[in-house]
Amino acid sequence: MKQLTYTVRFITPAFLGNAEQDGQWRTPPFKALLRQWWRVAVAQELKFDVNAIRRREADLFGVAADGGDSRKSRVRIRLDDWSLGELTQAPAIGQVAMGKNQIPAALYSGYGPVIPGPRLKANAAIQSGAEAQLRLAFPEQQGIEQALAMMHSYATLGGRSRNGWGSFELIGEQASLPVYTRDWQAAMQLDWAHALGLDEKGALVWESAPQARWEDAMKLLAQARVDMRRAVPDRLMLAYPDTRATMPGWGRNARVPHSLRFKVRAEQGKYIAVIFHMPCRPSNELWQKLAPQKQQGFIGCFQAAHACLDRHQQFQRGEA
Repeated sequence: MKQLTYTVRFITPAFLGNAEQDGQWRTPPFKALLRQWWRVAVAQELKFDVNAIRRREADLFGVAADGGDSRKSRVRIRLDDWSLGELTQAPAIGQVAMGKNQIPAALYSGYGPVIPGPRLKANAAIQSGAEAQLRLAFPEQQGIEQALAMMHSYATLGGRSRNGWGSFELIGEQASLPVYTRDWQAAMQLDWAHALGLDEKGALVWESAPQARWEDAMKLLAQARVDMRRAVPDRLMLAYPDTRATMPGWGRNARVPHSLRFKVRAEQGKYIAVIFHMPCRPSNELWQKLAPQKQQGFIGCFQAAHACLDRHQQFQRGEA
């Protein structure tokens, strides 16, 4: 068993709640996030076979089964501190422009945990700069180290984390391992995120210039989200649901998370806004309800989103 210890440091505030909706450090969300990125780490090796991935995952992370096939996890993960968050006011990250209107960027990108005011819906969130020790023990050569490396570079945690909230870094031993990239249109054949997207220009990663404050990086991400939604032919294809419209056949209870994800990285005392595409199509259940013309529209929608970011004045292509 290999053992590693990291300092987890939140770069941006995290909306990570307990049962009472108080912001609190908790081990289960970190383990769930590790499993999510572990699936990405082993997807190519297992030829994107969901059943093979599930079998490997059950063997490594354990499974609880009524039929007697329960297995204990071979991955141990523990936080040294389950303290409560101390952020009690909505973060002030400036305004975003929506046409002629200006709205609070924190409300736009954090809506849900952040409510009109803007103010926090919960009692407290975990503040930027909060730290805890994360200890892991796991079998070697099982993809865990690659998953941890990807978490450091790309993962976020908590409510509205795909918009950059809950960005964190893992301070400690980092394996120098390649990130698997795949042609993004080929990746769109599957309904689960399994690779970083790739096009003829390279990895689908965009980065801002270094910013003095994390708030400035988050404002850039919020504005980029506004700009992308205005640039695509149908914003319902980027993420669903939407407050103003519905996709034919889906209704308002359907859920399609945004596959263009945001993160803030900390580098040498500065903060970099990062956008990356983990391409996949909607779930099979939702996909089958769409007409073929509508299905093909998803490709054009994300092509327009990529083009928007390629010409965006605040971002340029980065590396995987």
